[in-house]
Amino acid sequence: MRRIVRSAALSAVALTVCAVQAAPALAAAGPPAAVPPPQSGDRTADQTGVQTDAATADPVYLVHGLQLRGGTDCAATWKQADAQLRSAGFHGPLVTWGYYSGDTHCTRRVGGSLNTPVLELGRRLAWDVYSHYSRHGVPVRFVAHSMGGLVAATALAGVKARPHGSGSWPPYLLVKDAVTLSTPFRGIAGSCAAKYRQCRDLKPGSALQGWLAKQSLQGRGGTDWTLVSAAEDTRVPYRSALAAAARHKVEYLSGQGITHYNLHRLDSGHSWRIKYSDNGGASYKTTQRGPSPLRYTAIALTSSGH
Repeated sequence: MRRIVRSAALSAVALTVCAVQAAPALAAAGPPAAVPPPQSGDRTADQTGVQTDAATADPVYLVHGLQLRGGTDCAATWKQADAQLRSAGFHGPLVTWGYYSGDTHCTRRVGGSLNTPVLELGRRLAWDVYSHYSRHGVPVRFVAHSMGGLVAATALAGVKARPHGSGSWPPYLLVKDAVTLSTPFRGIAGSCAAKYRQCRDLKPGSALQGWLAKQSLQGRGGTDWTLVSAAEDTRVPYRSALAAAARHKVEYLSGQGITHYNLHRLDSGHSWRIKYSDNGGASYKTTQRGPSPLRYTAIALTSSGH
């Protein structure tokens, strides 16, 4: 069903364009304080694949990537994604989740530094999701850029595997969908100071990547993953960005000016050349009229998959 709805959504985008043109050392901190359960309705999808009630009321976590400056402005980083998701009909919480002490304008910030292991960040994210939503029966969705995708993946993997020495983990997570934008599942290219633990975690062949590759990245009830990559990304090669097990994989082809640093900000246009798969990468289709990366993200989050 997910493949049919998503393909229909892509076709609808193309038809619209044609019409327009014709016309770790880990801390063992406890869970955060509980919060009241939010409300959510039933989940349905219209003929374009965009859901109009429960899916668009579900909270969406926006998780940024590595920041060698020790922090980022969450609101600025996710400005275009916020606008795209709202225009796609999302009216639930959009949670910009920061994990550096230097992060600003985030919905929530747990603190940390470049020496906080990715696994520990995943543990903190897992507790945040569980305490605010999962324990109340409310599913969430992840959108993550670069290292943020590893944080999201380790949140799910850690709940299942409970790595030795990594502190306490919540009992389960409800994560319906996860979309990663240039996440280095097999490491980054180029230099990253080895004095920082996160750089060591991102180095090709790191212990974190080896461990993560063996784990289940599924929340309770299932998690539908979409991996987005760019052929011209010189920081996270597309093969690394598409290396995890996922039903949906997308590559934005070369010659379009897409880099590691703008992929998560591109929100307009319907003439992007992409190669995409809805069967785990077993086969790919190509189109000259693909949606922008953030529009594809919205389609991925709102297509029927469960």
